[in-house]
Amino acid sequence: MRRLNVNFPFMIAPMVGISHVAFRELMRSYTPEAVEAIRFTEMLSTRKLPSERLHLTRELRVSEGERFFVPQLLGNEEQFIGPSIKKLTPLSPWGFDINMGCPQSHVLRHNWGVRLMGDAAYAADVVRMAKRHTDRPVSVKLRGGADKDVDKNYLLHFTAALEDAGADWLTIHARPRAAKHEGPANWDVVGEVALARKIPVVANGDIQTSEDAMRIVRDYGCAGAMIARAATARPWILWQIAEDMGIENAPPGREGERAPRTPSEEGREYHRAFLNLIDLVERYFGEGDGVEEYGIQKLRFYAATGSKWFMFGHSFWKVTMKAKTFDQMRAGVAEYSERFPQDMYQRIN
Repeated sequence: MRRLNVNFPFMIAPMVGISHVAFRELMRSYTPEAVEAIRFTEMLSTRKLPSERLHLTRELRVSEGERFFVPQLLGNEEQFIGPSIKKLTPLSPWGFDINMGCPQSHVLRHNWGVRLMGDAAYAADVVRMAKRHTDRPVSVKLRGGADKDVDKNYLLHFTAALEDAGADWLTIHARPRAAKHEGPANWDVVGEVALARKIPVVANGDIQTSEDAMRIVRDYGCAGAMIARAATARPWILWQIAEDMGIENAPPGREGERAPRTPSEEGREYHRAFLNLIDLVERYFGEGDGVEEYGIQKLRFYAATGSKWFMFGHSFWKVTMKAKTFDQMRAGVAEYSERFPQDMYQRIN
């Protein structure tokens, strides 16, 4: 990724319902100052973006001075892609990403997401559309296969078309469409594609620990690793990776500390991180009618995802389900963490 002036080839994936500004700020709070890690927004519909107001749309909110964030776009029509990029450019995004991997039915109805993988020439045209409207890096996030299996030969053909169209880098979620987020990820195939392409290829899928991320680059020849759901369990994972790379800087406010590593250290830090996230959600989504309910829903979804790394994570999620306000959420999480300290699993199935 150095050709794109990225000094840290590990990044946080776009995740529906999770990759909002509060989560991105939580990740940033655990990132050493010397590290410039890319963080993605949630998927953004290009059919909606041109008519939305930046300061009112929750999914478009950014923090003051936020850098290295990348909006992920859903779309296939230049009449919407162009105005969407124009609308987002004043926010100073680092780049733009085109979603060619989402398998959800409501996305596929528009020939968005993984449906674009059905036609390499069509997908390449979508890349050209985006490139015509920005001088910032344009990437594509795609799947290991458009149907039930990872297809190396088709991936080689498809990614060659994206490269020829001007894509600056690619991320491959190393599972086929049918697998969604389940089962082992085929990192070998991503490595083979990475060797065949001249542009950087990043691997995504089943990266749960700092060692997983390091292996992707060290053993599979990928340009980087993109971490998704595991970042909701251990938002300090970039800190761990930085230490593994020999970067001694700690995140701001954590000078002199080391990243949590043991199951008990990570378990304690998870509850601390969750309390921090409540504050961040309230800061960014705490004004206007219905926003507290919106923020509570985001926190519940975050808990449902990350608590899977705990033996009794379901009981923690129930605590978040009972809360109706931010204060109730804080009290419930604080009480739970004091009464029921939990160790974190390294990996889940």
